[in-house]
Amino acid sequence: MKKKFALFLTCCLLAGTAVAQDASGWAVLEQETKRHLINLINIDTSQPDPQELKAARYIYKELNKHHIDWDIFRPDKRHANLLARIKGSDSSLKPLLLISHLDTAPATEGWTFPPFRATEKDGNIYGLGATDAKNYTAVYVALLIWLKEQNITPKRDIIFLATSGEEVGSATGLQWLKDTYWDKIDAGYALNEGGGIIYTDDFPLVFAEAATKMYMDIKITAHGTGIHSSMPLNDNAVFTLSQALAKISEYHPKAKLTPPARTFFKSILPLQDEDGKTTIQLLLDGSPQNQQSAAQILATDPFFRTQLQDTLNPTVLSASQDTSATSDEASAIINVRLLPGSDPDELLAQLQALFTEQDNISLEIVERPQLPFPPMMDGTDLLFASIAKTANKLLPGAVTVPGLSPASGDNEFLRKLGVITYGLGPEMSPDTENRAHEADEFISITDLAHQLRFVAGVVFDFAYEQDLLPLDIDTPKDNAAK
Repeated sequence: MKKKFALFLTCCLLAGTAVAQDASGWAVLEQETKRHLINLINIDTSQPDPQELKAARYIYKELNKHHIDWDIFRPDKRHANLLARIKGSDSSLKPLLLISHLDTAPATEGWTFPPFRATEKDGNIYGLGATDAKNYTAVYVALLIWLKEQNITPKRDIIFLATSGEEVGSATGLQWLKDTYWDKIDAGYALNEGGGIIYTDDFPLVFAEAATKMYMDIKITAHGTGIHSSMPLNDNAVFTLSQALAKISEYHPKAKLTPPARTFFKSILPLQDEDGKTTIQLLLDGSPQNQQSAAQILATDPFFRTQLQDTLNPTVLSASQDTSATSDEASAIINVRLLPGSDPDELLAQLQALFTEQDNISLEIVERPQLPFPPMMDGTDLLFASIAKTANKLLPGAVTVPGLSPASGDNEFLRKLGVITYGLGPEMSPDTENRAHEADEFISITDLAHQLRFVAGVVFDFAYEQDLLPLDIDTPKDNAAK
């Protein structure tokens, strides 16, 4: 199978440089986007105590300079959401929402650059939130201000929304807004984080995030005897936990061919070598047994695995805090990402069946997905058409497909509200540059510019029905081999 597809798709790869015509317009937008990103990184909005109001104040001061109206919605003194709008000419057209979140994950250990002070080096911008998701906020703020300055009225309203608490479930952000202030938003379409492009030998495949997996945390607890560490016993809870985790690591949930997975694999079928085509054809049209066999082969690729299986990954470990004593319990959180249609309780029961009472293991769901889960976007709407049209302007011959993101976020809540929502992302190599939630998170300045152009192109087409700047980008030949 072509190695081009052994990629984790959390980002969008766009190549090239703007044509000379109207280059000054792009130059202004790119400079302002970079400035906003640096300034936003310099504001600490990390969990568990994000200073979101400081970031919101920075944004509304920028909007004030250009006479753009805004609102702040605060569920409490610690959190803030910011809303701004450019009015359109046709009130019958549902607004387009450009949404990002103000908070970031906590700074992990191992940073060599200051996480809360943007550092520009070797063409990159380092800092917490550089790719999740202050880059989105910077793009939207720069674009909104530029659009306002053009004094051209869009066909539909364009709404910018910077939300609170996305990294911890959005209880102070979109979940709260949908219950309290949704009448002030009431968007019909939305662009958010997510998505990506795979470069192939034949054509670029644009992966527009149209659905997400469901988030769930399971706590596994091993029980033993707590005692002074100088008196080791056979039922040490840490040893028992490690053995249980090893057993879970060998457990592979049954593969499922969901509608988004079928769409994705059907789209990449023509790009495969003969072995790859045979495997995917068995997955799509084979007997149940052949489908499982094909899925097992495909699941050796990390991204393909996310499309076909529920995944389990241990994250947080807990045991004794005293080096001279063992605890009577040791536990781990197993983060689970469920495919659409999976039953959380069924998966829990399958894991419980791996153990007997004598194993001294208990499992419980500590965070479960909110069901019913929203359906996938099917790619037949006007916003997806604008995404595909923009992709072909930026990357001639591109094929755009709606896809399933392994991650989760606010898109789930938007889709539950009936908002047609797609995820687009920045340009970066997922093997080397996708460092969201990791030390030394960064985005290249070139990638940031290309993210801006892709989003701008979609907004131009969808909200204005014209290109306000030229979108044909020359793609260097060597990008085809990426």
